[in-house]
Amino acid sequence: MNISKITLDEMLSARERRAEKQRALTEQFARPVVCFTMNIAGEVKRTPLIELAFLEGMHRIEAAMPPALFREIWRENTGCEAFFVFDEGAGETKRRTVAIEEADALARLFDIDVIGTGGEKLSRGAERRCIVCGGPVTACARSRAHGLAEIVKSTDALLSAFAAERFASFAQNALLLEVEATPKPGLVDRNNNGAHRDMDLALFRKSAAALKPHFARMASLALMQHEAEPCALMASLRAEGLAAEHAMYAATGGVNTHKGAIFSMGLLLAGAALALRRGGDAVLHAAALAQSDVAAELARAKAQPATNGERVYARHAARGARGEAAEGFPAAREAMRIYQAFLREGKSENDALALTLPHIIAVLTDTNLLHRGGPEGLRFAQQKAKEVLALPEEKRMQALSQLDAEFIRRNLSPGGSADMLGLAVLMHALEETAQDMVK
Repeated sequence: MNISKITLDEMLSARERRAEKQRALTEQFARPVVCFTMNIAGEVKRTPLIELAFLEGMHRIEAAMPPALFREIWRENTGCEAFFVFDEGAGETKRRTVAIEEADALARLFDIDVIGTGGEKLSRGAERRCIVCGGPVTACARSRAHGLAEIVKSTDALLSAFAAERFASFAQNALLLEVEATPKPGLVDRNNNGAHRDMDLALFRKSAAALKPHFARMASLALMQHEAEPCALMASLRAEGLAAEHAMYAATGGVNTHKGAIFSMGLLLAGAALALRRGGDAVLHAAALAQSDVAAELARAKAQPATNGERVYARHAARGARGEAAEGFPAAREAMRIYQAFLREGKSENDALALTLPHIIAVLTDTNLLHRGGPEGLRFAQQKAKEVLALPEEKRMQALSQLDAEFIRRNLSPGGSADMLGLAVLMHALEETAQDMVK
């Protein structure tokens, strides 16, 4: 995306093009025209962060209105614009669009004009609220109560809060989709609790809900500290990660449901936030963060292992989640591609996830399996996963159910593979969003 400052002449030219398009559409359809733009102060009108909010506005408009007779999007340096024609009267259309503009704080940045068939712009009636103080916008503008810098800062805060919340929702949803996918050998799912006596589906749901605000703060940290050195940002993320762990343990009564996911998903969310600020790929940004201190962290873990994963590293040199992150999550990236292929084939969400899991188990050095079964347990799980993959696709779900009983009997739980499966779902959601922003 080309991010650049725009001039007054460019803004005036854009306004003329918009007016001409509105005239052409009213003549063509003899219906009211809806024009949606973003209310962005300052010289920069289009960034990935702004476009993410623009897409949300598009979604809200299309959800609230009848099917469109016409829909077109312009993406220019002067800002994104969308034009709609609906088979509905101008008054009812304006009522709906005003409700969208008043829905929440983010919607203060939505500017949705309704142009009647005679070319007139319909009045919204109620006055809009100031994005800085929440008061009547006309009074603030007349008194010049807020300078441009303050307006730009408030705008960025609204955009950042929305992006962080959206990414956190993606992460929570990924955790829920992963745990509910069934069957999963040795893992908690809708059939049973796998090789776990202290966990069940309800506990994972509680944990995912408790983690959501911390995922949002991790994304916010990256948005706020996007110019910081990787080590400095990583230190902030680690502190928030510890807070997330405390929230998880509080929600689960001391049970470790998502510790590995907190690390991996927190990094990926931070990478996605950096991509909004800097451009580029979320996974590459996340990998750069992980690389900034992986050597020091692994050295500390080998000298003074404090967790099961660190003890596995000290004993078997399996780098676990830290190594996966520093390498750019290769297992999760491959899992995402497999998962997406199953979805394209028409598989249900559940079946696509369940069928992707053995692909991960077969290749991942899963530290949970090493902790529970040692190298022999890891080799057994990987071999059994490969046997499942050698079967015709239509027989694999039944084979996974049968393998579940064997994993439970051997007390094997591929928790690291489950984390990569959830991460693949999160990657998919972020990738879809990134693709929507360039269509």
